[in-house]
Amino acid sequence: MRTHMTRYALLVALVVMLWATEAMAYTIEFDGLTGSNLSTFTSYTESVYTVAPTSGGKWFEAHIFGNGVPAIGAGDVHDPDGGTSTITVTGGTFTFGGVDLTSNSAGGTEYMIEGFKDISTVAIFTRIFTIDSINHFESKLFSGLAAVDRLTITGKRGVGVTSFNIDNIRLTAASGSGPSGGGCTGNNCPDPNVPEPASLLLLGVGLAGIEIWRRKKRGEG
Repeated sequence: MRTHMTRYALLVALVVMLWATEAMAYTIEFDGLTGSNLSTFTSYTESVYTVAPTSGGKWFEAHIFGNGVPAIGAGDVHDPDGGTSTITVTGGTFTFGGVDLTSNSAGGTEYMIEGFKDISTVAIFTRIFTIDSINHFESKLFSGLAAVDRLTITGKRGVGVTSFNIDNIRLTAASGSGPSGGGCTGNNCPDPNVPEPASLLLLGVGLAGIEIWRRKKRGEG
C-alpha cells in the first residue's frame, strides 16, 4: 500500500511539474527606473526582457503618472499634434498578453503592436487600435497570439495629443526562455505561474491517467 501511495505521489508531482514549466508569466512594470520624472528613457531590463526606444524622439521616464508609477512615455508638451515613437521588447521567446496605454491631453493616439521571430522583418501579427480616452490608462489584453522574440509598440499622437504613456507589458515566456535560477530578486522576479489552455489540458489528462491507473491497481476497472 505504501509503495502504491509513493508511486501515486510521484506521478502527481511529475504532472504538476510539467504544468508549471509549460509557461511563466511576467509583467514589465518599470519599477526599477531610477531617473527623475521626465528624464530621458534609454533602456530598461526586467527579468530577462529589455525595453528600448528604436524610433522617434523624446522618450521619458514617468514617475508621476503610471499604472502605477513609474511608467514610460513619449512626446513633447511643447510640440503636440503628430509624431510617431516606437519601443522594442526583446529577451527569449514569449507570447504577448497585453499592455496599459494612454493618450494625454487629447484622445486619438493610434497604436500599432507587432510581433517578429528570428531575423525576419515581416510581422507574425499586427494589432492596430486607437486610445480615445484622455489621461486615463486603458488595459489592452490579447490571447492566442503566436510566440515571438521581438515585439514593437508604436504610438502615433493625434491632434492635440502631447504624449502617451506605456506600462505593464504582459508577456508569457516560452518553456526554457525564462530566468534560469539565480539573480532573480525583488521586482525582477517572475509573477506566479499562469497556465495556458494547453497546460491545463496537460494537467487534466495527466490526472485522469493517474486515476485510471489507481483503479486498475484496486481492481475496479
